[in-house]
Amino acid sequence: MIRVCSLLFAVAAMVSWQVGAWAQGRGATGGFGVVDLKRVVDEYEQRKVLEGQLQQIRDQMRAKLQWRANNLLLEEAEIAEYEQLSSITNPTDQQRQRLQQIEQKSQQLNRELSELRQKNPPSEQEVQRINQLTAIENRNKEALLQRQEQFEQELNTRREEMINQMLQEIRKAVAAIAQEKGLSVVFDSAMVLYAANDITSDVIRRLNRK
Repeated sequence: MIRVCSLLFAVAAMVSWQVGAWAQGRGATGGFGVVDLKRVVDEYEQRKVLEGQLQQIRDQMRAKLQWRANNLLLEEAEIAEYEQLSSITNPTDQQRQRLQQIEQKSQQLNRELSELRQKNPPSEQEVQRINQLTAIENRNKEALLQRQEQFEQELNTRREEMINQMLQEIRKAVAAIAQEKGLSVVFDSAMVLYAANDITSDVIRRLNRK
């Protein structure tokens, strides 16, 4: 099962342990400021866009895994062909026909194996056929587990890329506001009991005006 936490939770978790200065403005005259990083992430509009993209990627991966799980008796070449054809935005009539042929074959094989397993007792020839189909099924189950691990790695990589992208943008915004206000250091407000120079709203406005 593909699991991925929200970017809000992930980024908030990352910034929670980043104690210390978030911005050191060039030419700053001195002074300290604070920013509520969790609020910044929560109200950053681009986060919702990135989360939508991540959800779309996850849904696509989940759909591919589910299709493989429902079609365990096809040969690997047929599975690969189906995935390639189904990824085409505007398939031709011939391509759609081929997709239907693969689906029909899979359904036929599933019915065949189900009926054979209900035979009591099966003939020697039927036992051979059961063993043949079961071998394909087991092979595809192993391939399914490997593909699931691969998808999880790809999803986590994409998620980390999005988190880093957000952190970079937040850092740039914090640094820019700190320069404008003459602040030499900006801390996460979660690490400070009190500070008069709270630039959270300014950072949020700068991020969302892009």
